[in-house]
Amino acid sequence: MAGLTVREMLWIGGGFLIGLFSAVLVFSFLDAGTMNIILSLPIILPCVLCCFFLAKKKVREDDKKETLDRHYLKLFKYRLRSHNYLNYRREGGVG
Repeated sequence: MAGLTVREMLWIGGGFLIGLFSAVLVFSFLDAGTMNIILSLPIILPCVLCCFFLAKKKVREDDKKETLDRHYLKLFKYRLRSHNYLNYRREGGVG
């Protein structure tokens, strides 16, 4: 659909839902009438554009190009992983 993959469409849909949720939050803080929700709807656009950028932007990762969202997901998984390395060397030297 429009040259987008399913993963990219899911990112854009997620950005729309995040934007819609934030628009509802801003609308509740504005304390305006129910007909004035249109004032808070433009908040959706930056969220959708940010998610579109994450899904489409290519970064160089070692020897290949990877999308920015996959790059950040790999970075997040790496930081959550345990980094306790064992030291197999003996104190007395070799042997």
